[in-house]
Amino acid sequence: MNPLNLAADEVHTWSVPLDVPHDGIADLVATLTPEERIRSARFQFDRDRWRYVVAHGVLHDLLGRYLGIHPGLLGFVVNEFGRPELGREFGGRLKFNLSHSADLALIAVAANSDVGVDVERIRADAELGDIAQIFFSPSEVRQLNEAPGHLRSESFFKCWTQKEAYVKARGEGFEIPLTSFSVSDLHDEWSLRTLQPAPGYVGAVAIGRKGWRLKQWYWRS
Repeated sequence: MNPLNLAADEVHTWSVPLDVPHDGIADLVATLTPEERIRSARFQFDRDRWRYVVAHGVLHDLLGRYLGIHPGLLGFVVNEFGRPELGREFGGRLKFNLSHSADLALIAVAANSDVGVDVERIRADAELGDIAQIFFSPSEVRQLNEAPGHLRSESFFKCWTQKEAYVKARGEGFEIPLTSFSVSDLHDEWSLRTLQPAPGYVGAVAIGRKGWRLKQWYWRS
């Protein structure tokens, strides 16, 4: 197990391809919690089950390497809104978040500050404008409508992932309506950054402090 180092002013993001050979799945399954194994067994389709196992198994592997312990020994708790966190026995210093879309997961890890991450596969959809009307603020809808047609899908997902990353960093789930804020108004108190985690995808990371450095990594099986 190669250790990983995380400075106090750094946020690390990891792009994780989820369609890995099945012979690499067993080691990842061994790191899952009993609850995660039960959840993975509920997926109807094998592909979805494998992707879940890879995303959470890699998360455990990375956290174990940052903490210097075997990933199978990690303990997790959930906050009152259902967000998973490391148990207090691990010091509470390391914060993490996980998102996945199609065949890619995006993991963020930070020290001493809550962090949120989101990833989406960019796709053309005639209903994106209608979705924006429901979930975006009026100013965000206006900006989306002003975007050139060939950039509208990417513009939508850039805004969407920043909003999702911010909400996930807050750790309050659906208690924060997406229409209640514009990402452009958050930058005085929050740091948000758009990411390009892989071709055809857009991502975002949010952290509740200034002056941090972003390092992006790509996980390989």
